[in-house]
Amino acid sequence: VFVQNRPSSIANGASGNNEPPICAVFGSRAHMEEESTASRSVVRTFLMRAFHFFVKCLCSANVRDTQCGFKLFTREAASVLSYNLHLRRWAFDTELVVIMERMGWPIAEVPVTWHEVGGSKIDESKLALALNSLGMLRDMICVRACYTLRLWSLSAPDDSDISAR
Repeated sequence: VFVQNRPSSIANGASGNNEPPICAVFGSRAHMEEESTASRSVVRTFLMRAFHFFVKCLCSANVRDTQCGFKLFTREAASVLSYNLHLRRWAFDTELVVIMERMGWPIAEVPVTWHEVGGSKIDESKLALALNSLGMLRDMICVRACYTLRLWSLSAPDDSDISAR
C-alpha cells in the first residue's frame, strides 16, 4: 500500500526529532492474541507461538506480528526493500523486518481488527501446516545466516533500477 501521508502520521506521529522518521507501519493482531488463541485449534496455537518464538530469536524482538497482511511503506522504503528482498515465500515478512532494522529504520505497529475465516491461503491439514511451518523456519534461519555471514548485503537501488520496475 502506498499513500501520500507518511506512515508516521498513521502511527500517531511516532518519533521525535532525535529519531529517524518511521518508514513502515505494520498492522498487528498481537493485541488479540488471547482471543485468537481461544478460537484456534491447539495445533495452530502451538505453531503460532513457535513461530513468534523463532521470529524473536532469529529475526527481531521488536515486531510482535510479522504475518499480518497490512503493511504501509514510504516510497523510499518500498523501493529499497523490494530491491534487497531475497525471500519470495511465506516468511518474506521476516526478511523485511531484518532489512529495516539493519537500515536503522523504525517500524511502527498499529492494532488491526482481525477475524479468522475459512479459505485460508495455507492448507490447514496438520501435515501441510507442519511442512509450511518448517519451510518458514528454514527461511528465517536462511535470512539470519545470510545476513550474519554477509552472503547478502544491502544497497540502495539507483534511479535506473527503479524506473525498470
